Amino acid sequence: MSLKQDYSELISEVMMCFGDNFGALASPTLSKQETVTILYKSIEDFLKDSSKKPAFPWKRLFEFIPRLLLVFIQVSYASFRFRIQEIPSNAVIFRTWLVPRSFQKDGLADDYFRQLPVDLARVENVLISFTSTDLSLLKQFGSARRSNNQIMSYGLLTLFDIIRLFLDYIFTAFIQTKKRYKLDGKDITSFINHSLLLDYLELRSFEAYTEKYKCKKLIQYNIKAFIYVFENQSWEKVCCYIFRNKGIRIIGYQSSGFSPVFLNFFPSQLDSEIHPMPDILLTVGNHFRSYLRENGHYRINIKTFAAMRFSYPSVNGVYQIDTPYLQVIGRILYAFPVQFEQYEPTIKDLISVFKDSKIQVDLKFHPLYQLNDIKNILSLPDNFSIVNEVNIDLLSKTYDCVLFNDNSFGIEALLKGVKSYQYCKNIAFLDDRYFYFDLWKVNFSLDDVSQLKEKIENCTYDKTFSPQAVSRYINSMYHPYSQKSFNQFIYLLK
Repeated sequence: MSLKQDYSELISEVMMCFGDNFGALASPTLSKQETVTILYKSIEDFLKDSSKKPAFPWKRLFEFIPRLLLVFIQVSYASFRFRIQEIPSNAVIFRTWLVPRSFQKDGLADDYFRQLPVDLARVENVLISFTSTDLSLLKQFGSARRSNNQIMSYGLLTLFDIIRLFLDYIFTAFIQTKKRYKLDGKDITSFINHSLLLDYLELRSFEAYTEKYKCKKLIQYNIKAFIYVFENQSWEKVCCYIFRNKGIRIIGYQSSGFSPVFLNFFPSQLDSEIHPMPDILLTVGNHFRSYLRENGHYRINIKTFAAMRFSYPSVNGVYQIDTPYLQVIGRILYAFPVQFEQYEPTIKDLISVFKDSKIQVDLKFHPLYQLNDIKNILSLPDNFSIVNEVNIDLLSKTYDCVLFNDNSFGIEALLKGVKSYQYCKNIAFLDDRYFYFDLWKVNFSLDDVSQLKEKIENCTYDKTFSPQAVSRYINSMYHPYSQKSFNQFIYLLK
């Protein structure tokens, strides 16, 4: 068993020791949300160097009350501004996220389920419930043209609900383990308790508490089904816990990609016994379904559904692959993941390779971030640019290749006829997205990137690949949405 597996099993034991404690259920630490908590990485560093122990987070302690007050204002604003007076009985709720890409020229759009709730609204009472506490996004939501069935989830809560919610959080969300835990022979209890403390002080557990109160409201409205974006996070488990045995169909949909670094997607055997789960989990394709089954313990049925966020051309249920454009252009794209801590070191690596070259390097940041969040991250050379949008249809005639780490864009590039590669400086790929891929070398070290630069400069870079082989791979990863998919979903609601 690997160190990471030992760690996963250990955190499952910690969760087990808290029993029915709601604060434990709400904890991202105990749901192994490593991209949020970075607990495993800190423990791994400690095992290599025993001097790297967690310091008490005094700054976060002093920031706790201001942060809590700010969130109170945000939740209260969303509640009063978008108050929901009534929900039709037997409604189907799509719980989704309000993100910058939700705002389209022709109005508000759900970026996760897209066409499915639109089609389903012809035969069911459908509500698309958006969630965010970002004030700028909430203001945009208020001014956006919305359909009658597009609501803000915080509008379910009254002032009395909000007060109860915050008191509940203040008095029950802070948890600590009294037992001692060792990993690889070293006591790591202080790291676990430090992460649990940050769950509380940084309000990482707060989303789960809000879902507790929102779901209780939805039960009062006698809803038929609750469909949500599945990542097996703490707030999702709370939803499943609250809706359990209430006659409500709970469907999780794996919308976004994931990698082995997302431990929350791979519950242990103990997790599968104690964690609430949906009635069924739908995936975007066969490879994702297989990977979840092979690497996680699920007591629920996992079915291939459709890639709702894809709008690429398909014929007879098969995505079409563009023919590669073979002329060397002298331009590459790096697509970043959601983990913000990777941005600066990765950009420094790219600068070290390309700064004195004639190759143009475009940086595509994750869509959850707005330009103001990251524009001052580093001073960039003249041949580097930050791109807000990429014309996906012209990808092959714009870029020679795509470098990426831990996101789906590199896989999507294949659809448009562009080779892509996963970059990690030390080649220790904890975040592999190329499940079951064997068509060419995809894991690039810094030396590989340097060789790539030389080949592009010398016009010897090989851009060819077999569209047929890539088609087989892509269509195993992702399944197009169709009338058949819709009929399948209707059946699942029965």
